[in-house]
Amino acid sequence: MSWTRRARCAAALGMFAGALPAAAGPLAIHIHSEQAMFQVLVSPGTVGSDDFVLQLMSGDGSPLQVREATLALSLPGQGAEPVTRKATLGADGYWHVGEVPITSPGRWHVRIEAVTVFRKITLEDDFEVPAP
Repeated sequence: MSWTRRARCAAALGMFAGALPAAAGPLAIHIHSEQAMFQVLVSPGTVGSDDFVLQLMSGDGSPLQVREATLALSLPGQGAEPVTRKATLGADGYWHVGEVPITSPGRWHVRIEAVTVFRKITLEDDFEVPAP
C-alpha cells in the first residue's frame, strides 16, 4: 500500500473513530498548592493492578528536586487500610509506582508525599475509578 493511500486510510479511520464510544483510558489527576503541583497518571485507570506516574513540580511549574516520593491510596468509607508505596525515580525524570491494587470502583483518595532537601510536601485529592 502506498504512503498516500495509508495516509487517507488513517484519516478516514480517525474521522470514524470520533463516532465510536470512547474507550476507558488512563486517569489524569492534577493536584496543586502554592508550593507544588503534582500531575498523576493512573494506567489503565480501572479496577485491578494499576501503574502510577508522578510528575512533581514546584509551584511555578519547574521540576521539583525530590529525594523520595510516596503514594498512599484509600477508599474512604470502605473500612480498608490505605495502600502505601514508595515511588522510584525513572530514567524519564518521573516517579513511578507499579502494580498498585485498585480493588473496586468508587471515589478513591490519593496522597502523595514528596521529600526535598529542605521539606516534605504533601498533596492529596480524590479521583473516580469507573465500574467495569
